Amino acid sequence: MNAINSLMISVARHDVTLLPSTAYEANFTASRDSIGFAFDAQSGSHAIGSDRAEAFSRIPNSMAVTPLGCDVRSRSERGGEYLLVSGPTIRVAAGRYRTNIQNMGAICAALQIRRWMLGKTQPNELAAEASILQLSEAVMRPSRPAKAARWMTSRRFRLIADAIDDNLAARLTVAGLAAEIGVSASFLSRAFIAYSGQTPYDYILSRRLQRARHLLATTDLPPTDIALCVGFSSQSHMTAIMKSRLGLNPSRISRVQSM
Repeated sequence: MNAINSLMISVARHDVTLLPSTAYEANFTASRDSIGFAFDAQSGSHAIGSDRAEAFSRIPNSMAVTPLGCDVRSRSERGGEYLLVSGPTIRVAAGRYRTNIQNMGAICAALQIRRWMLGKTQPNELAAEASILQLSEAVMRPSRPAKAARWMTSRRFRLIADAIDDNLAARLTVAGLAAEIGVSASFLSRAFIAYSGQTPYDYILSRRLQRARHLLATTDLPPTDIALCVGFSSQSHMTAIMKSRLGLNPSRISRVQSM
C-alpha cells in the first residue's frame, strides 16, 4: 500500500489542498495569494522571497500567508498536516509573507474544511465560502499571545510533543507530562492551550488519530492492533473518535487516502 497522498478540491472559487504529515521538500513560486494552516508543529529550513535559507518552527494550529509571486523553498524531515487555501477572498496585507499567525476562530474553520476533505464530502458552496472567509479574516486579526504562551517556547513544546509521540500507546496524563518538565498540571494546561489553541487532551487525541490514519493507509496491520498500538482502548473506541472528530470511518481510509 502506498503512502498517504494530498487531497485537493475546488469549491466556492477557491482551491483547497490538504497535505499529509510527512517529510517534504518544496520549491515553487506562489501563483496566487494563499493561506496555509498548520495542524501540527513543524520545523525545518526555508528561504522565502530570498536565496538565504534559515531555520523555521511552526506553532500548531497557526497560519501563514504567502503573497502572489513569492518564491518559496522549504524542507522538513518531519513535516506536518497542512491545509492550503487560495482564491479571490484571500488577501495578503502589504504583499509580504507572514507565519505563526494565531486566531482561535481559524481553528474551527480549518477543522471543518479538513473534515469535508477527509470524508470526501463536497461541501455546500455557502458553507465552504463561510469557512474560507473565516480563515481569511482571521489572518487579519491575529491573537495576542498570552503570558503562558510566551513561556511555552518551541523547544519546550517539542519536548512535550516528543514525549507524547513516543508514548502514544501508554496511559498519558497531563500530570505526568507536567512532572517531566517540572511544572504543575494546571499551568501546563494553560500554557498548552495558549500556545497551540487546544488542550493537551485534544492534542493527544489528534496525534493518536494521525498515527492511526497513517498505519491504516500504509500497513496491513488489523484495525484492532492499530487501535491498541496508538493508545485507544479498542477498535470501536478508535472508530467512534475518528468518526466524531474527522467524520471518517477507519474502513474507508485505504480508499480515501492511499493510491
